Amino acid sequence: MRNTGDQGSATEADQPVNGAGYGPASPSETDETPREKSLGVDLCLSHPELILTDATESSSDITVHPEQMVNDGTSNFLVIEVAGESLDQFETELGRDNTVCGSLVLDWTETNRIYRIEVADSAVQVTPSLVQAGGRALGMEGTGGQWLVHAQFRSQAALSQFRSECSERNITFRLDRLYWTSGEANADVCGLTADQQVALETAHREGYFDVPRGISQAELADKLGISPSAMSQRIRRGMDQVVGSELGLSEE
Repeated sequence: MRNTGDQGSATEADQPVNGAGYGPASPSETDETPREKSLGVDLCLSHPELILTDATESSSDITVHPEQMVNDGTSNFLVIEVAGESLDQFETELGRDNTVCGSLVLDWTETNRIYRIEVADSAVQVTPSLVQAGGRALGMEGTGGQWLVHAQFRSQAALSQFRSECSERNITFRLDRLYWTSGEANADVCGLTADQQVALETAHREGYFDVPRGISQAELADKLGISPSAMSQRIRRGMDQVVGSELGLSEE
């Protein structure tokens, strides 16, 4: 099982979210921030029994994006998109993952596969706790035995509640980014996903687009804690989205 010693401890839930290094003050504490704004966060969550932990840890270049969760009254089924180079290895590891009861391939290309998996009853799930605390998941990605979560919370108290629940369940919680947002569902720049926007912002800030480049793609991937393959996909797809949006090009 992976070593999470350098990712921060679940006991971080005891630290104040608005303390030094934890982002902007609450809207109630400043006249410059509209009260209708909500809190945007990027989190990294890990636990041995989180869904697909073993499968993603054993296939380091793989990224998993959940698409849909369905409960038929007796079982939970999750539809996921899996991208990367070691898809066959991932499929083998999927059969060994104790958070999965069974899987079915729904669609596939050379670099992507869509699976329907049946989630084991013993699997740890965080989305229900996140919603109950007053948040919503805007994007999730499983890679390297961790889940990267882009979420929105109604307040700092809601985020603190979710953080405390993670601590109680021994889920390692790392807060990577904290900011106030308008809360609008379609506030993403140029239609970018949260992961793509963070990737492009980091690449620009670190000089990836400079000539000569100030940082390599592998170094960018290390900064975001993802695989080089995932970083490449985010930059490529993000740039395609920006170009299409800015030039008014529609997909055919």
